[in-house]
Amino acid sequence: MIKSIIQITAIILTLGASVFLIKSNFGLTPEVILKLSSSHVGYNSQMIKSLASQTADTKVGAILLFIAFICQLVSFFLIAKIKDSDLSLHGILISVGFCIIILTLAHYYSKNLSANNYNRAMAVYEANKSKK
Repeated sequence: MIKSIIQITAIILTLGASVFLIKSNFGLTPEVILKLSSSHVGYNSQMIKSLASQTADTKVGAILLFIAFICQLVSFFLIAKIKDSDLSLHGILISVGFCIIILTLAHYYSKNLSANNYNRAMAVYEANKSKK
């Protein structure tokens, strides 16, 4: 019973964390990033890069938390059906290898997403500049 309580609590808290992470950055569109980094004279390029990177990292973090939620949910229901829940060295090594691949892909996805956010914010800046 304790094992079930701990696993379900972990599952729910993981999902809750991803909801809060996503909710915290819904408002950070390229337009908002530009407004936050702008002064009355121009814009702050470093601020745009920082906010674009923060938004990308948070989105990737939320995706990873959601994947962890799914893994925990599957694990919970498989453990409930399978009596053999001993740790396996092969399983641990496979899991570590899989996580290294996923986290490496997540890193490159975050960098790409950050660059796209920056480029979109700069496009908004250029569009607003040409209107004036």
